[in-house]
Amino acid sequence: MTKDDAVTVEASRSGQELGESAFSPLVDVYETEKEVVLVAEVPGARREDVSLRVDKGVLTVEAGTSYETPPEKYARTYLGFEPGQYFRAFALSDEIDREKIGASVSNGVLTVRLPKAAAARSRRIEIKTAD
Repeated sequence: MTKDDAVTVEASRSGQELGESAFSPLVDVYETEKEVVLVAEVPGARREDVSLRVDKGVLTVEAGTSYETPPEKYARTYLGFEPGQYFRAFALSDEIDREKIGASVSNGVLTVRLPKAAAARSRRIEIKTAD
């Protein structure tokens, strides 16, 4: 991940609801011992088009997309991609360290890394003998 690909994560007091006119991006969620990773499809979105916010335990993903329309000499025969807004919200558990959330976008794929708080990570407990 280069610095140019990094997405800024901001904490806000209120999330902006886009209503039913927004697309809901497809999202895969992965979990490791140290973090939860969200991978979302946001075709056509660039880094500056993506907004992530954390507010009252909710992570909000918003992305705007656009594309250049072909010149008038071309007639549309099929329209499969619609420009517009993507919106999705996720409730975060207290196990997520909100201060260390990071994200990047590349080729229309948004990757959000949600590190687990140290207290939430599993650890091995040593058992002592009582002699």
